[in-house]
Amino acid sequence: IVFGPTKKAAKIESSKEFAKDLMKKYRIPTGKYEVFSDYEKASKYVKNEGTPIVIKYDGLAGGKGVVVAMSELDAITALQDMLVLKKYGDAKVIIEEFLEGPEFSLMCFVHSNTIIPMPIAQDHKRLLDNDQGPNTGGMGIYSSVPIISEKVIRDTMESIMKPTINAMIEMNATFTGFLYGGIMLTKDGPKVIEFNARFGDPEAEVILPKLESDILDIITNIMDDRETTVSWSTEYHVGVVLASQGYPNKYKKGYSIEGLEDCEDLVFHMGTSRQKESLLTNGGRVLLVTGTAKTLEKAIEKAYTNVRKVKCQNLIYRSDIGKKSITR
Repeated sequence: IVFGPTKKAAKIESSKEFAKDLMKKYRIPTGKYEVFSDYEKASKYVKNEGTPIVIKYDGLAGGKGVVVAMSELDAITALQDMLVLKKYGDAKVIIEEFLEGPEFSLMCFVHSNTIIPMPIAQDHKRLLDNDQGPNTGGMGIYSSVPIISEKVIRDTMESIMKPTINAMIEMNATFTGFLYGGIMLTKDGPKVIEFNARFGDPEAEVILPKLESDILDIITNIMDDRETTVSWSTEYHVGVVLASQGYPNKYKKGYSIEGLEDCEDLVFHMGTSRQKESLLTNGGRVLLVTGTAKTLEKAIEKAYTNVRKVKCQNLIYRSDIGKKSITR
């Protein structure tokens, strides 16, 4: 069994232009957009539209090809990086409307027109506390998300996820695998920020531990068109990313890491290496340290208790993962 998308279906992630065109054609809610390959035309569009505005590289860029430009200078710099300097390769850019509201991730098991949602999670993309600093591949995550109601999740399934898989069938790009929807809850309802054709990271690290059913049974049942029920834990899971100083730009590797054996919850290795008996940093995002509890407050507390047990000279982290959901 191969539980994954074909090359054509995977374009829902690998080509942002493909995804946006699909949403436009099938009236799936998303921000307005234009596609550019010419720097001069793109910069003129930005100046006409104003900021904030979102610049996306039309391809894969290791989680770094999206710039939320709060100023015209930020937007023009991003366009220069992508279209003139070709920092991520030779591809177009999508310039999108800036959407406002709480963001959440909704991942689903999908095969043809069968779709089973997973619990939602909320990622923290910005490097620094209070959503400041540059975008990253994710600096922390929590699930479930109290500020997003069950009604909003149902609306997202009916207006976005189900229409998307049906649209892909019509386009002869039938999807099988894990479909990830990055969703913004705007004043006009849920809208798509992006799709991925796989588990989200770091979403998977706090959602899969909640799974009480056998994942292989789920996959084989879906592939064989058998009804399946999926059981999830109601506990909260919080994950805090420990990143190398300098990330998401230049950073140094090879710093010793100690104390993981003292952590009481799961620790995921994102960018580490072994050198004899020593564990060393070997990437931008190095570890995801988790906390699990029956309340979100307690899960956050446990996660940060575990974070403080990790000893390394060159790691940074946000101190506010999940906390906005408590204070609202």
